[in-house]
Amino acid sequence: MGISIVNCTETKSGETFWGVLQANKIYPLAEQYPSHRELMAAYSANPAAFKDVNNDHFVDAEKVQFNSPISADVQLFCQGLNYADHREESGMSVEHDEENLIFMKAASSICGPNDDIIRPADCELLDYEIELALVLKQGINAQVQIAESDLKNYVGGLVLCNDVSARDLMFGAPMLQWFRGKSQRTFCPLGPVLYLMDDADFDQLYSLELTLKWNGVVKQSASTSQLIHRPAKTLTDLSGFCDVQAGDCLLTGTPGGVLAGSNLKVGLSIITNMKNDQKRRKKFTQAQLAMTRFLQPGDTLELSIQSSDGAIDLGTQKNVIVGNS
Repeated sequence: MGISIVNCTETKSGETFWGVLQANKIYPLAEQYPSHRELMAAYSANPAAFKDVNNDHFVDAEKVQFNSPISADVQLFCQGLNYADHREESGMSVEHDEENLIFMKAASSICGPNDDIIRPADCELLDYEIELALVLKQGINAQVQIAESDLKNYVGGLVLCNDVSARDLMFGAPMLQWFRGKSQRTFCPLGPVLYLMDDADFDQLYSLELTLKWNGVVKQSASTSQLIHRPAKTLTDLSGFCDVQAGDCLLTGTPGGVLAGSNLKVGLSIITNMKNDQKRRKKFTQAQLAMTRFLQPGDTLELSIQSSDGAIDLGTQKNVIVGNS
């Protein structure tokens, strides 16, 4: 059984600290760390030290502000179209031998699990994407072949993530611009829990349940058993062309239920205006808005990930959408 770590700021004192979360109580660690990298390294070296908390010294979880447990000096590797139902709603093939779509998200998009999400002034198509993020405990700087049985040597933690996306920014720049549309500030709420895994937890990696509610209504509900390209394969793919450092994150993709959709008008808006960025964005935006309403200031999101038996619980994110004033 692993351990749930949080980084939080006590409301009354303003003190920021790392602690172990147990049953709505936070037990500060005896030793504090400059970032999650050092914390994870210390846990790998001596897990028992993190489980021997002072039961007489705790802070009520309702009296803190939760911060992102992931420091903003990481690489955020992302997978796209990694659930069959999301591929289908995007108008893509659902064959499992399709290319593994990998892209990047700026670390400056990281924010706390309950922070406001800022809708950019030039964005009309703001969308959500609940995802499981894996936190690496070992770097990779050469091509390797990683099997599922090797995964525990590379992955050290799990985090709940929202890969917030501005669809009109993604499709409104030359040759399409996912990085810009995915990397706006506050577009990556992380946490509250950094779940540090024990070997036995890997048996539950593909039985985690993802749930996202928009204004109280469930919009995304799925299991990690539905992942197409699993982490071992994705890390193998990454190792073939780039370096990955300990502490970096792999966002494993979102299931179906996002706001953006696909139909003939959406497809034509991209294909027929490929060389005209302004027109493509206008037509794409019109086609999307004709199908559904996107996130607006005042909307609320609530996200959670946990194992089917509740033994692994990555906590709950609660965010409000705000305008860019």
